[in-house]
Amino acid sequence: HIFPGGHCPSVSALVAGATKGSRGMLMLESAANFPDHYARTLRVWRERFLCGFDKVLSTVAPKNAQLILQEQELAGGQYQLPACASSTSSLTEIGNGSSALPDVYKHSNTTPEAGYNDVFRRKWEYYFAYCEGAFATRAIGCTQLVFTRTYNEDLSDPRFLIKNAECYQLNCTFMTVELVENLRLRFALAQSEEQLQKLITGLLLPLLDKLDIASATVRSKIIALLGQINKKLKGNPGVKIPIDSLLEGTFGKEATGFSQGFRLMYISMAVESAEDQQLATAIPHLLDGIQSRPSSQQTTLTTSLLMAIWRGPKLSETQVREFDFVSKIHRAVILVALARDIFLYRASEPKPDSSQVPVSAGLSLERQALLTNNGKTRWTSDNQVLQQLKERLVHIIGSGVAFPIEMPAHIHEQRLLALLCASCDPYFQQVADGGKDAIKRMCRVDYESVSFRRKPVAGDTTTSLGEDVLRGSAYVAYGTLAKRVPTLALDNLEHLRLLFDAFTSETASVRLSVQEGLLAMLPAYESNSITHDVRDQMSEFLQSQLDSTVYQARYCALRYVISAFPFADMNARWLCILGLADAKPEIQQLAKSGLAIRSMLMLERSGDLPSLKDAILFIRDKASKIIDGSQPLISENRSKLSIANFSVYGSTLGFCRSLLLATGVAAIKQKRGELAVDPADLEFVNEHLALSTELQRNSMQEALSGLESQGGSSNSLAASWLEIIGAVLHTGQLADSVLLSKVLMYLVEGLSLGSQTLSLAFFENRRLLLSRLDTHNFEVQLYTAQAMSVIYCVKLLSDVRSECTVDSAFWNEQVAAQLTELLANATAPVQTKLLDKQQGSIIALGYIAHGLQAALKALKRTWADTIEHALTSIQTATVEGLRMAGESGTHPAIATAWCSAAGEICQLGLTAGTHPISSAQFMTASIAVVKSAGNPRVHEAALTLLSDIALGSPDMALELIEFLQSTAGSMTKKQLDMHFKTGEALARALGRFQCTLVNMNWVFPLKPAEVFGDEAVGANAAGIDKLFTAITTKMSRSTNMQERQAAAIWTLTVVQSCPGMDELVPWLSKLHSCLCMLLSDRSELTQEVASRALGLIYSLGDSSLKEEMVYSLISLFGGNNGGSRRPGVDGSAMDVQQTLRQQIQSNEPLLEQESLGQTPDGHAINTTYKSILSLASDMQNPSLVYQFMQLATHTAMWNSRCGAAYGVANIIEQARGAIQPYMKSMIPKLYRYTYDPSPQTQAAMKSIWNALLGPGASRDAAAEAGGELPTSGANVVERYWDAIIEECLASMGQREWKVRESGCNALASAVSGADPELMVPYIDKIWQMSFRTLDDIKGSVREAGLKMCQSMATATVTWCTPSSSANAARDKQAQAIINGVIPFLVDKGVNSDAEDVRNFSMGLLLKLCKASGRYLSVFAPAIIERLLESLSNMESQTANYLTFHADGHGVSQEQLESARLSAVKSSPIMQGVETLLEYLTPESMEALVPKLQNIIRHGLGLPARAGCARTVVILCVKKAELVRPFASALVKAISGSLTESSALQRQAWAAAIGYMAPMLTANMFKNMLKHLEKVYFDKYEDEVRGATGLVLEQLAQRSPERLCENISGPGTVSFVLFGCWDTSEVVGKAFQSAWQEYMLGLGSKLVTGDLLEVLRLPLVHIAADSWSCRIQSAKAIADVARMVEREARAVDASNQNHPIVASVHTLAQTALPELVKASRGRMWPGKEHVLGTLVKLCVVCSSVMSADHELQTIPAAVCDILLKEMKQGEIPYRREVVKHCGTLVEGMGLDVYSQLSGPLLQLVEQFGTAATKSPVLGANAMDIDDDDEGALKRPQQLMLVAAAIKTLQLALPKSQHLSSDEAGRLAGTLQNVAHTGVWNTRVASLECLTALLKHCAEDGPTKDLVFSVGMTSVLEAVTACAAEGKYVSVRTAALGTLEAVFGAVSSVSSDSRAAEWPGAARSVLDLFLKDPVPSISDRAKELAAGI
Repeated sequence: HIFPGGHCPSVSALVAGATKGSRGMLMLESAANFPDHYARTLRVWRERFLCGFDKVLSTVAPKNAQLILQEQELAGGQYQLPACASSTSSLTEIGNGSSALPDVYKHSNTTPEAGYNDVFRRKWEYYFAYCEGAFATRAIGCTQLVFTRTYNEDLSDPRFLIKNAECYQLNCTFMTVELVENLRLRFALAQSEEQLQKLITGLLLPLLDKLDIASATVRSKIIALLGQINKKLKGNPGVKIPIDSLLEGTFGKEATGFSQGFRLMYISMAVESAEDQQLATAIPHLLDGIQSRPSSQQTTLTTSLLMAIWRGPKLSETQVREFDFVSKIHRAVILVALARDIFLYRASEPKPDSSQVPVSAGLSLERQALLTNNGKTRWTSDNQVLQQLKERLVHIIGSGVAFPIEMPAHIHEQRLLALLCASCDPYFQQVADGGKDAIKRMCRVDYESVSFRRKPVAGDTTTSLGEDVLRGSAYVAYGTLAKRVPTLALDNLEHLRLLFDAFTSETASVRLSVQEGLLAMLPAYESNSITHDVRDQMSEFLQSQLDSTVYQARYCALRYVISAFPFADMNARWLCILGLADAKPEIQQLAKSGLAIRSMLMLERSGDLPSLKDAILFIRDKASKIIDGSQPLISENRSKLSIANFSVYGSTLGFCRSLLLATGVAAIKQKRGELAVDPADLEFVNEHLALSTELQRNSMQEALSGLESQGGSSNSLAASWLEIIGAVLHTGQLADSVLLSKVLMYLVEGLSLGSQTLSLAFFENRRLLLSRLDTHNFEVQLYTAQAMSVIYCVKLLSDVRSECTVDSAFWNEQVAAQLTELLANATAPVQTKLLDKQQGSIIALGYIAHGLQAALKALKRTWADTIEHALTSIQTATVEGLRMAGESGTHPAIATAWCSAAGEICQLGLTAGTHPISSAQFMTASIAVVKSAGNPRVHEAALTLLSDIALGSPDMALELIEFLQSTAGSMTKKQLDMHFKTGEALARALGRFQCTLVNMNWVFPLKPAEVFGDEAVGANAAGIDKLFTAITTKMSRSTNMQERQAAAIWTLTVVQSCPGMDELVPWLSKLHSCLCMLLSDRSELTQEVASRALGLIYSLGDSSLKEEMVYSLISLFGGNNGGSRRPGVDGSAMDVQQTLRQQIQSNEPLLEQESLGQTPDGHAINTTYKSILSLASDMQNPSLVYQFMQLATHTAMWNSRCGAAYGVANIIEQARGAIQPYMKSMIPKLYRYTYDPSPQTQAAMKSIWNALLGPGASRDAAAEAGGELPTSGANVVERYWDAIIEECLASMGQREWKVRESGCNALASAVSGADPELMVPYIDKIWQMSFRTLDDIKGSVREAGLKMCQSMATATVTWCTPSSSANAARDKQAQAIINGVIPFLVDKGVNSDAEDVRNFSMGLLLKLCKASGRYLSVFAPAIIERLLESLSNMESQTANYLTFHADGHGVSQEQLESARLSAVKSSPIMQGVETLLEYLTPESMEALVPKLQNIIRHGLGLPARAGCARTVVILCVKKAELVRPFASALVKAISGSLTESSALQRQAWAAAIGYMAPMLTANMFKNMLKHLEKVYFDKYEDEVRGATGLVLEQLAQRSPERLCENISGPGTVSFVLFGCWDTSEVVGKAFQSAWQEYMLGLGSKLVTGDLLEVLRLPLVHIAADSWSCRIQSAKAIADVARMVEREARAVDASNQNHPIVASVHTLAQTALPELVKASRGRMWPGKEHVLGTLVKLCVVCSSVMSADHELQTIPAAVCDILLKEMKQGEIPYRREVVKHCGTLVEGMGLDVYSQLSGPLLQLVEQFGTAATKSPVLGANAMDIDDDDEGALKRPQQLMLVAAAIKTLQLALPKSQHLSSDEAGRLAGTLQNVAHTGVWNTRVASLECLTALLKHCAEDGPTKDLVFSVGMTSVLEAVTACAAEGKYVSVRTAALGTLEAVFGAVSSVSSDSRAAEWPGAARSVLDLFLKDPVPSISDRAKELAAGI
């Protein structure tokens, strides 16, 4: 009618026709359907047609002849219209204008033309409405098909696509959508990087341009396409975005627009992959973009700019010149500001209690967010990246080419500020250095600018520079600036004051930066460049700063004092002295360094020392008020920075004394011309200790002599020095005992070493000393006594030697009286309060007596009887005091004092007969004290006293030896030091004044020779013989360990302390034999002491003696084949020596391992000396034993205060020279010994090693041996590499654990830093032995093995890390090491049974995977296999435990598996696997696949299998071409693992199959689908069956086209459809993804050509034994029926040739019979689904069932089945059956009311009681609160009633009328439910009643059925419902019933029986007119108006 002869073909018909017509040369490229657009078009046409119908009649219809003929035919030919010409008017113009219509065409219901016009209008209206609905419901469509020839290569050409895009742009919106879809497909099909690169280059920018002008639909499509592009770019890092064109396109447009965000995003991505030149070019564009873009876009652009600077190269001058900062200042401003902020930025982690990242100093939160892109940039978390970025910016900002001098000054100022910030970088030294260098190269800046200098320091509140930390950085920069421009600082102190003042004005956080700035400025104030005026001002200012409360100010002030002033400046030294009084230790230490006098000043630059005269006068001036007594030293108001302070006073004296000593050393050197002394020996100058050596005393004496020469006798500077010292004694208030002891020590030095004039002058002040004797400090008392001894001695000498007459009255009265007073104090009974005074008096008596006796002895005369009497009284009292000390109860302090006093008295000797008290008496009393002493201090003092007695009286030495020998064995371990004290006593007693310990142990004015004479100072020969006889014959052979220790220690002490004593020579051989025997002692201390003594004895002997000593020692340790003879023990040493000589000549080993070191009772020798002897044996030179002993200093005993005196440094040089010729053969073993586990042995061997390789080693000895002396340990190891490695490896396999451990440690040290070329020959052996020790039975050996392995690991990783540049030699070395290491680690290390070995091997393997890169390509398969297996092997035990006990810990298996798989993904092992995959080659891939298959099939543990799945996926993504040949094999292996228990692992396997699906062959793909179907039906577990769905879901996502290629067969479309309706929602959802792909790919073909295949599985399982399978099949068939129904709607039912008609026939013939069979029988759970499908199928196939004889009986059979099922089962089931019955009746239009009404009315009546209103429940019986069973069933009953009523309504007959009885029964039932039911049943009953009334009103002319329904009852029911106030739906339905009532009443209005009904109906209508709901009341009004 509209398009005569027209035809609408289906899409499939068009495609089939095109394919057939082109003989397969054309293929469908794309298809797009646009029905929504056409539906809207038709709607608009219809509206315009109706609106302008008059115009249609006047302009269109008359002019279309064909239209007129058609309309005449339709009208029956009764209307004749005039002929008209054709017209070009269109419907789109209708309604836009108006025209006058001829009368003949005017619409009129009375004219004949009216019929024609109405037909014409309704036909077109119907056409437009039909087409609109058809398009909207997809019954028809408007489809655009694009065909292309096959093998069209132009489709991948970007130019073609761009051209098409431009063409499509001219079309409407849907054309652009189609373009975008095409592009999506192109990107999806791009497999290689080359293809993707072409698409990106040609299409990315047009797509971005399209975003701003496209519609919302197109824009959404483009955004989705861009998301796809982003994924592609991430998976193909080699693809580069065209950054140049992107930048031009971005910044050449407006800043606004939808595409801007995407453009900026792609700029960031482009910067990540751009080349160096592109990055350099992009920088200026990005700077322009930052300047022109809004703030919302600046963050992204800033990130891109900084990323470009970081990733790019170090820019050349040409590149930075192209930035064109001169003409485009804004670029420079932006870059400098960003650079400054980056220099201020510090990467930091959030605080533990806060998630917010701290803001860097000087940056606001917004600025930091801009720099870091809110913490997302790489320099936020990677300090290395941040450092590189800063270095790049320093290079640019510091470039003079980029910023030429002609640029504005403010740019250079900002540059300088930025570079100053860089120069202050505290974390990256290279950045700081670069900043400083750039500042130096900068052009001249106006530094004098006040704003420039002050602003950074003072801070500006208007800028970000006002923050605390930034101000700190500004201070640092300010200091750096002053250093850069010294004139700023040197002109005046303004800048210095400014920074120092900042200490008090700034916060604590800024002060450190102020300090750093001051120290940076310090070089500007060097002493050689500062003027005297400025220096004086500076000195005064710095002194004021030393009194500051801020310790940083004091510290900096002191630093300036030390650096800015010369050392000779006493003002500066005075400030350092003041610094010593500071409370801060670091300031004290700094002050000490400022006062320390260096050896260079004394020996080479003595002129730079402060003038001694100036120093004394300066200090005397400072202390003048103390000296004259006007200012006491003790004062509450004394200043901390005044000499009146204790600490300052002591420090002043200490420095002056150091200056005296330094001046004295310089004077001695000047006199001698050369002073052969080690600089370290001059440290005594600064140590402030007692003068103990000759050099020290001579230096002080020389200095004092020089002072006395400068001035008169009374006004000499020496006197001034003593006056300064003695000032403290005048106050009498100094309580600081430490300072007082120092003062007194200095006083003793001055009195003893100065001229007698000084002592005589001080003699008058002796009372000052007496007051200090009662101080509670022994040192103070001691120095006081010494001072008194000196002045009394000098006074006596002066008086006797002077020509004047001696004042005997003075000595006999005053001095004697003083001594008597002291004696009375000393002998008074002990009182606690007077203890100090008594102790001081006793000590003073001894020292005064010593001084007087020394003077008398030097004068060789006696006089002054009173003095003699006083001295005798002192001696007597002393002996008595010693006797008291020997008794119990004497206070230790008093006993010690008496011993000290007695020692001073006895030192000068007491001859019997001459003195009333003899030395024997003192000896007896002293021995008694030693025996009874329980206090160590008393015991030590008594031993010293014994040595003093023997020193003064040599004949007493024999008695002393006997006594000490008798007590040696009674010493305990805690009294070990007493052996040394005893040895010292013996050395002093026997060596006398030839002993280094006896040189007048305190400073005294008389030397020993002056007192005793030259002949009386020699050694005690008789005593020496007696001592050594006892040692060699008795003590060394004693069974008492203490006696043997004493023998060794005494020998060492005597030999060490008396080295030049001739009396020792005869005893050297015997002592050697004795000590050799002691080397085998069980006591390690005895062995070490004996060895030390042996070395000393060896050095004292001549050549023949040395030779004999060597052979004697060797014979002890293994000579004569382990014979038992020992020199000095069994005799016959000559035979032993002869044998040894023969062994040496025959190169036989001197020492066997078994014969080393056996003690007399069978114990092993100490390991240290065993090692030394072995080392000497290996050298085949036994004399080296002594050299090794001399070089070995290892025991901690030598660090004690007693043992420290016995070092052997003086003989190291000699030993070193003797050993040098044997270095070559000795070094390997010596090297290993230096790592011995025994600390003693290790220390000894290191001493030997260091001594041999030290800078003082003799090169002559080495030259004579033909070798070069090594100078460092590293050179030695490299030189003797092979021998050292062989020695270490051999020792690692020895039985003795110490040897194995030492070998490990030595090898670890050797390997570290070794040349890899040296390592290659030993690599396998080293690893083998290293792992062997790693599993050693000894714990310490295992630790050493671990260190060894760690050292090897570090070295291996270093060696095997590829360099950035090609290096063939390095690659060859690295590959050689890899070839040795990897097989060992993979085959042995990771598989080791030892856990430590496994863990270490795995760690090293992962490090190599990360570092070695291409070197591992060959071994990648083996490593990957081992790593994957290790994922399970090395899983924590906790995870294994939870696997079996998860429920007990509240953890589900899913959570546990998820955690385990997450651990696998993040595991370093998995990262190692991913790294190795990058280096796979086709050859290595071929080797890897079988290993992966093995793990897939037989891998143990979830982690290993999960890792394997992940590996396969990664391979597919990154190495698709390598996987393709092996995809089928891998899929086959994985398919067998889909049934495993882990859900997550099944998902992982499914993902792996999905990724490999596109690579499979067609047959393999089909086999896989077949396997999936088999797994689905063979397994009952939902989880396992779900795996097939997971695989199909992955196939749908990864390879949808492959699915669409496989329609028939197992595992294809029928299986997918069946699985979609699985009872498990999870399983079904997975299948639905695959089904959607089938639908999208095949469309209607599924239900036309492949319907039988689709129904295959559902029809098979519809009669299965499993109810779930029946349900699943029914749902699947119903889904197919819906699909067929949709397709059938679009086809004319009369077209029996259409494929869909055939499909309907097929569906009916195949499925309906099976469903009928399945529906029969008993009821079972879920049967309602089968019934529903049966009904649905009947409805869909109703059109073909009537024509097919075999199918005609099915509807009746279905009704019978439903009626039967309606009567059985539970209420929900019956309700579903009732609903299905209604659907069947409605869908097929069946007239079965007579069959259905009975059962349905029975249901309604049976359950009608449930609809009765409950008085308790109210009107709504659906609201259930009852607990009884009936109440719970009531809602179900009500829904059943409602469904039954609905079905009755649908079943009302269409072709005939009900009988009066049927109508009456139905109406009565409905009226009852409407009266009493709940809302849903009332609604249903009212709607059914409405339909019944309409049915009755159509009952022929009589309308008798109306009277059968009981209209009055109906109105009553409507009235009841109209009064319902709660449910609007009830009232609405009631109003509809009332409308039907009015209709029925009008149909019988002429009947008198209905006379009362209208009035009753109107009264009911009044209720609705008053309804509050507008929709009801309005509808009622319309009804009232129409009545």
